[in-house]
Order: sequence, then C-alpha cells, then structure tokens
Amino acid sequence: MLDTSAVIAGFLPGLAEVDQITVEEVLDEAKTLSPKLGLEAAMASGKLRIAEPSQTSISAIEDQVKVTGDTVSDVDVKVLALALDMKREGKDPEVVTDDYAIQNLASFFGIKYRRIAMPGITRELMWEKICPACKIVYPAPSSKCEVCGLPLLRRPKGEVKKLKKEK
Repeated sequence: MLDTSAVIAGFLPGLAEVDQITVEEVLDEAKTLSPKLGLEAAMASGKLRIAEPSQTSISAIEDQVKVTGDTVSDVDVKVLALALDMKREGKDPEVVTDDYAIQNLASFFGIKYRRIAMPGITRELMWEKICPACKIVYPAPSSKCEVCGLPLLRRPKGEVKKLKKEK
C-alpha cells in the first residue's frame, strides 16, 4: 500500500521487494517530475497497480477519523480504506508512509505501516480542539469557537497506547 508521502521521501516502488498497490489520487498528488516518473515506471513494470477501495471501508476510516480527530486528506482516507479492504480479505497489508496521521489511524485498525524518512509514531493519540482565547475544549471535528468565533487549535486529548519501538 503506497502513500504519496513515501514517494516524496524517496521510496521507489519499482525497486521494492513486493509489488505495491495504491489509489489513483496518489498519482495526482505526486506533482513533481521525479516522483511521478517513479510511479509511472513502477506501473509500467507491473510493480505498482491502482485499485479503488470499497465504500464500506471508506466509511469505516471516516468514522474513525471522527473519533481520533486526525487530520487527513480524502486521498489518505482512500489509501487506508484500501489497506482495510485487503485486511478484511485476509491479506496482511503494509502502508508505506511518513504521514503520522495515517500511521496513527493504521495502528487503530491493526494495519502495519512502514516509514521511509521520518521517525514514525511512538503512540496512538486522540485529538481535541481548544479555543486559544476562551480555553473551551471541543470535539476534534469542530473548527471555530461557539463563544468568540476564533479558529480552534488542535491538541492531543490523550494517549491511547504506547507502540512497540521499531528495531
């Protein structure tokens, strides 16, 4: 399973030990020439293929995003949903990503992830929003204070669990 952040960080799917799978939008996000050429070469060699996740898995990921408060794009949701589809089919997917929100959500679903350049997450987090002026705390999906109208800031609500340290 391949996320855009991995390609931008220098992951070359054409040289990977195992074939990769991703969503069409990852190709669109890889705007610069080098990552885009790497993706196209991997597709031409059969090392990368495009798939579309099920709506059921998309909904499951979106529901979890509402719970955790992670900030993810529609493309991130689709990459995770595709991994969830594979897991539900009895496969053992691994998302290649340096995106901490994707790593956080993947861990909630028991989906493996591999980092490329960044250190990776060490714990699962839940997020909440707080007004910088009123100090009122809101659920993560909220965007502005109902009292003063200021944009809310995101902060960790709490740690769900510590993750095992990578070797």
